[in-house]
Amino acid sequence: MKDVSIIIVNYNTLDVTLNCIDSIFRHTKKLDFEVIVVDNASTDGSAEVLSKDSRIRFVKSDVNRGFGNANNLGYQFASGKYIFLLNSDTLLLNNAIKFLYDAFETLPNGDVACLGCILLAKNGMEKIHSYGEFPSLSNMFLSLCRTYLRLSQKKKRIGSVPFYVDYITGADLFIKKSLIDKLGFFDTDFFMYYEETELQYRYNKAGYKSMIIPTGPQIIHLEGGSSAVSGLQNKRPKYWSMYFHGMFTYMRKRYNIILYLFFRLLAFGYMPLIVRKYTKKTDKMEIVKIFMQ
Repeated sequence: MKDVSIIIVNYNTLDVTLNCIDSIFRHTKKLDFEVIVVDNASTDGSAEVLSKDSRIRFVKSDVNRGFGNANNLGYQFASGKYIFLLNSDTLLLNNAIKFLYDAFETLPNGDVACLGCILLAKNGMEKIHSYGEFPSLSNMFLSLCRTYLRLSQKKKRIGSVPFYVDYITGADLFIKKSLIDKLGFFDTDFFMYYEETELQYRYNKAGYKSMIIPTGPQIIHLEGGSSAVSGLQNKRPKYWSMYFHGMFTYMRKRYNIILYLFFRLLAFGYMPLIVRKYTKKTDKMEIVKIFMQ
């Protein structure tokens, strides 16, 4: 058994993925690890290059499985005590994986299922989105109020002490393999977005928590680099379609049909905010269709 199995999903981002892999092997020391790269039917020559990389275990999918299902496929080949899901558009700046491994090994009790760190922007200094609250009717309502009333949200002050969170983003998700075997991995109903949220919500309901390690691991997340080729970095209708489909799927699983329908009504509040970002009539209609699906 390896200490850690690192799973990376690649979709038409060969150069970004290679940079990520290089950073892993450059900085990861004193740890028995393996890197598994799952290619989601890329058309940029990724398979030809990555299949020849002797550092990794290459797994090719004949179709684009999305994020969660591609990780499910990679997990079938994993032998590590811990599973580390790492976005292809990330770069390690230090021995981050060893920091996370040591933190898990020294936790005083067994109620933690997932660990993550505070991700950094491209400049390596600015802290960016790394965790969040489980989506709910109440925080959807509060979010809409803040948006329309232009109220700022007080940012959490991050110190040096590890702290519990509802969920960690899927860009750097360190999970105990024994719990995956016990509670399952990603729900196959998700394609992309909110699958890591649903996973940790399910773990939370089973009595396990997610925790952020604020100091030690240093990982850059380029945010959007893993979807740059498909144009999602511009927040095109395709992006919003996948984003809200993931959100709606999550909420449908969390609430009964009455509360779910109420949530859908609340979600309509976001439609005008998104529509006005577009100038083309066809794009505007695509956004409307998302909320009517």
